[in-house]
Amino acid sequence: MVATTGDTARSDYSQYLTPYQTAHLAASMLSDADGGRLRCLDLGAGTGILSVALAERYGGRVDVDCVELDPELARICDGELSQLEIPHRVAVGDALIVPIGPGYDRVILNPPYRKMAAGDVRQAGLPARSPNLYSAFMMVALCALAPGGECVAIVPRSWTNGQYFQQFRAWALSTCSFDAMHVYGSRTEIFSDTNVLQETMLVRFSKRPQAPTVRVSESQVKDGEPVVREYPFDELVDTGGDLAVRVTPAGRGPLDGMATLKASGLCASTGKVVDFRSRDVLRRDYEPGLNRLIYAWNFTSEGYTHPVDSYKPQWIDCSSERFAKQLIPAGSYVVVKRFSSKEESRRVKAHVLDLGEPQTLENHLNYVHAGTPRKTVPLDPALARGLELWLSSSEVDAWFRARSGSTQVNASDLNAMPVPSARQLIELGGRWLLGLTQEEVDGLCRSVLP
Repeated sequence: MVATTGDTARSDYSQYLTPYQTAHLAASMLSDADGGRLRCLDLGAGTGILSVALAERYGGRVDVDCVELDPELARICDGELSQLEIPHRVAVGDALIVPIGPGYDRVILNPPYRKMAAGDVRQAGLPARSPNLYSAFMMVALCALAPGGECVAIVPRSWTNGQYFQQFRAWALSTCSFDAMHVYGSRTEIFSDTNVLQETMLVRFSKRPQAPTVRVSESQVKDGEPVVREYPFDELVDTGGDLAVRVTPAGRGPLDGMATLKASGLCASTGKVVDFRSRDVLRRDYEPGLNRLIYAWNFTSEGYTHPVDSYKPQWIDCSSERFAKQLIPAGSYVVVKRFSSKEESRRVKAHVLDLGEPQTLENHLNYVHAGTPRKTVPLDPALARGLELWLSSSEVDAWFRARSGSTQVNASDLNAMPVPSARQLIELGGRWLLGLTQEEVDGLCRSVLP
């Protein structure tokens, strides 16, 4: 499968499987069809491999319309499908602009992955705001379905949680039935040869009322047989909240029943300083009156260090009113890195931060405090240490991986995390030591589980 359309990266990341395995897995997720021919659509068709998989899946009983932006890829697609005698038409153009009517029995797509600006004129033609091209393609695909029609898309997991894709989730889950998904359980095994920060999934929607259950298949290793389970829809989708889609059901894990961080009276916020927008007040060398600018790389397994040798300035002048508002009051906090590498054993990288005087946090750090989104209030020092232990546990890591396929941890993710009571966190904090092993952290945290 060709990996790009123009300069836009595809979302399949299919190096972990061969392109043919990916295409055939996608086609296999579609239901059997009896009788006559199927009207099919391949959006962003590339070289046509998904169309070929559709034809093989249905014994050639398909008529495929392909849409591809790149003229050269469209030419290859036309040639491949013609050689295989698959009835088809190829339209060269932008799938978000080319007129596509409804009435398709099957739609399949491996859409491009790139941010889509809110001011992009193509947003006006979509039923909901789209933060990325891939979710825009998915909306076009779902709008093209006939009643009872089905769509399978190869996409990142980022649509399943977070505020950016909430409008898309609300629209898709109210318009179609969320039927099935295929996910990948071991990032180390399956994604070992890619450098993408998002995990991929295959997802199937159909144009019918929501089915009561969702089929979830999971590949643990590259060549192993997938594990298949079926779960109630309302155990995978947070229907009472932000419509986040989990890959394992809520209500069955050891953390279920705990209050969320937000409901416990705590608040996760994001560091206020965006350094590239603040260059005029950043300083490489300390001068009296400057404040520390704390970055993610000021935290390691050995703890917090400032300043560190870095190509980024470590000091900031907060004498102006604008930057004085970005100071975090003195006190104790738990900071969480917003990004981690895919090779790291845990997604949530938490550290205690004790500030003796007001300082600033760079935007790639989240921090947990006892205030509100508009007012930062420090944590009890013992509670901060207990919360660091809790967020560093394997149980929390497993909870987060079930909710998110990205290495990015947003403040909204932290606010939704289950946490023990304040009393239990303070008790945990009394047993905090720098340098505890993962096994020791997990043992301490298990002591507060129900």
